Amino acid sequence: MLKYEVSELFREYEKIIKTSIRKSNEITFTKEDTKPWESKLGGCPYLENIEDYPLGKNNKPMIFLAQINLADLVELKNMPENGLLQFYIHNDECYGYEGPCKVKYIEKYITDVNQLVCKNPYEEDYKEFLPFDKEGKMNFQLREMPISCSCEKFNELFKGISFNEEQKEKIWHEFDGSGSRFGGYPYFIQSEPAYCDEYNILLLQLDVEDECGIMFGDTGNCNFFIKEEDLKNRDFSNVAYDWQCC
Repeated sequence: MLKYEVSELFREYEKIIKTSIRKSNEITFTKEDTKPWESKLGGCPYLENIEDYPLGKNNKPMIFLAQINLADLVELKNMPENGLLQFYIHNDECYGYEGPCKVKYIEKYITDVNQLVCKNPYEEDYKEFLPFDKEGKMNFQLREMPISCSCEKFNELFKGISFNEEQKEKIWHEFDGSGSRFGGYPYFIQSEPAYCDEYNILLLQLDVEDECGIMFGDTGNCNFFIKEEDLKNRDFSNVAYDWQCC
């Protein structure tokens, strides 16, 4: 059983810190081909028919970013235990910043490759706009994490507290939200979007990494958020998407 350990430097604030703990499934990547139903970055999404591939507001095929097989995840509150979540963004050179995203929940899927589309029919249409170099398989590891210091609620949590100089130097290490993950807390490179009070659950964060060459803009990352009530209702039709860079 995981248990978050507060470092000695911040031990005096242990009770406060532990009120913020969330569980996260940290993601690492293996550069390899994947099966249609596996958790993946890029490649071919699970498709029973080409017609199932979503189109954007410009009537172009959307950019397929990632797919999560929910059976790979553990101990995430209100999350479905089975099925697939697919993440698509608007097809443009700005990683979909100006257009709506789409998160598609597939509750039941088959594993007979003879009945599935096994090659992305539209990848060549948007390949030059991908924020990564290679497709890859996702691997997950459960982690307990405290609130990220890039979140606005971090200041609320420690309101009235003055950290000493050593704590100030180490604060980004202790409350680091960087890295790719499903669940937990985000890392905002610039600032937290105003909608995060309402869209308060982090679904997916994709951050800079070397194996598959993920990078949004100049050392940037992306986040997908959902309202807690929508997650409870298995409603992924209204997800917020954002990416930021230096």
